Amino acid sequence: MKRFDGKSALITGAARGIGRGFAEVYLAEGATAAIADIDPDAAKQTASELGGAAYAVQIDVSDQDSIDASCVAVISQAGRRSESLVLVYCSTKVAVMSMTQSACLNLIKHGINVNAIAPGVVDGEHWEHVDAIIAKLEGKKPGQKKAEVAASVPVGRFAAPADLTGMAVFLASPESDYILSQTYNVDGGQWMS
Repeated sequence: MKRFDGKSALITGAARGIGRGFAEVYLAEGATAAIADIDPDAAKQTASELGGAAYAVQIDVSDQDSIDASCVAVISQAGRRSESLVLVYCSTKVAVMSMTQSACLNLIKHGINVNAIAPGVVDGEHWEHVDAIIAKLEGKKPGQKKAEVAASVPVGRFAAPADLTGMAVFLASPESDYILSQTYNVDGGQWMS
């Protein structure tokens, strides 16, 4: 028997990147997975690639009417510390940490525990865009900022979505039933608590 046999997972942002990585591992553990994304075509494509127990759902997490509750939030290390040039981004991550705690206090009476993962820097298609913006602002060559950020991680590299899936599986499993309102660093040693 697999850990998530008979369980369903709703994974937002699952058409690509970290969300897709979570969907892959939840499916491998026996769950049925809703591949939820703001881009319905990308969600359908991913669900098709992942196979029978995956199905596409269009969700806009900025629209309260299109969401309900989630067990594991992914918030970024930017919620743990401030960084120059990204005030709004860091502020939203702190807000998600607080929302995780508040949601858990409200939902635990229904048997829903809510926790969060704070990954460090995760490589993906977004980094080309981020690198280009920061390179322009800081007068650096394209690719230079990305290389500097990767080198600043104690393990010496960006995370891949697969680096986060162990914690995601644990937090969604019965083994974490007594763990509430926590944020776990999965960041290659960037933030030590």
